[in-house]
Amino acid sequence: MAQFKLFIVFSIVLVTLGAKKVEPPPNESCPWVGLDCLFHNIERVLDSQTWQECAEQCTFNQLCGNWSWHGPQAFISPYGCWLKSVCTQVIYDSSVVSGASTCTDAGGIIIG
Repeated sequence: MAQFKLFIVFSIVLVTLGAKKVEPPPNESCPWVGLDCLFHNIERVLDSQTWQECAEQCTFNQLCGNWSWHGPQAFISPYGCWLKSVCTQVIYDSSVVSGASTCTDAGGIIIG
C-alpha cells in the first residue's frame, strides 16, 4: 500500500511539473472553470457538492483570497475544496473550478 501511495504522489508531482502554468484570469471573471490554482493552500475544508459551497467556505476564512474545487469527475479528491491565500499561477484541469474569494455565485467563464 505504501508503494501505491508513493506512486500516486510521484505521479502528481510529474503532472504538475509538466503542466503549463499560466497566470489566473482577473478576479472579475467568475468562476474559472477548468483552472486549478497552484500552491498557497491555507487548508482543505469540508468536501462540497458544488463550487458555490466551496466558495462560501472561503468567505468564512479571513485569510482566504482564492479557492479551488474538484468536481465529481476529478481523479484526485472528488468534491474536495481547498482555500488559498492567493492564486498567482493556474494549470488547466477540466475537473476543477477555481475563483477569487469574491466569487460566490455567477455565470462563469469556461477555459479549455
